[in-house]
Amino acid sequence: MRWYDSVAVKSSLVAFVATHIPLLGLIALILFWPGLLSPWGVFVVALILTLVATAFVVTVLWRMFRPLRQAADGLKGFMTSGTLFRGPVSGSDEIGRLVGVLVRSLAHLDRSRGALLHSSSITLGEALSERGWAGADGRQWLVLVEADRQGILDGRMTLEGMLELHNAVERALDKLLQAGELAVPWGRGRFLCLLGGSNADVVERMDVFCRHIDIDGHDSVTATAAIEPEGVDAQARAASLQRLEHKLFGLRSQGQAAAVA
Repeated sequence: MRWYDSVAVKSSLVAFVATHIPLLGLIALILFWPGLLSPWGVFVVALILTLVATAFVVTVLWRMFRPLRQAADGLKGFMTSGTLFRGPVSGSDEIGRLVGVLVRSLAHLDRSRGALLHSSSITLGEALSERGWAGADGRQWLVLVEADRQGILDGRMTLEGMLELHNAVERALDKLLQAGELAVPWGRGRFLCLLGGSNADVVERMDVFCRHIDIDGHDSVTATAAIEPEGVDAQARAASLQRLEHKLFGLRSQGQAAAVA
């Protein structure tokens, strides 16, 4: 990166120009309009020029940081709806480089995610076929459950604590599951469940489950769950898995806990 393309250099230049707008304006006032050199005249001119300098700084910085705002909106859209962010893939300053890396990373993640979701849906389909399970009343639901423990999300939880929480959620799910239903580990503090019954019944069961999970008899946690219909084939099942991730991220980004979507 060329030194003069840096955001630091651009910001310094903007600050330099903005600082000199009132100064040069007052010098022009002294040279060309000396009759206005009264206390109130100088005050009004200085105030106007300061406002002009402020507007200049805000306008330039607003345009300079626009790619960051677009990247934030694009990343949120990708995480909540799967919409791939298509923005500038190159830039001369740090902002342009960051946005370019983000765009390429999301495109790579989108390609990788498609293959992972497809393989996961095939694995689930095989597990269901082996069980010969069609769900109660022919209705099947995928439920993604995640324990509400911040240490899991940011990686600060110890291995012992993670295993203890994992086992606690697994024990609680064993009590929740009915005949033929299934729960498989799906990452740190997560389980993917396949439940049967009506939508209202599944929501009610998960709402009760998410409000209280005993860990060791004297401690407890809550959980957050997302529910989607189980697809009829591998492609539809993969789409359901993706929507589960979007729902769960939406709840997390809103700071919700013990929630069911």
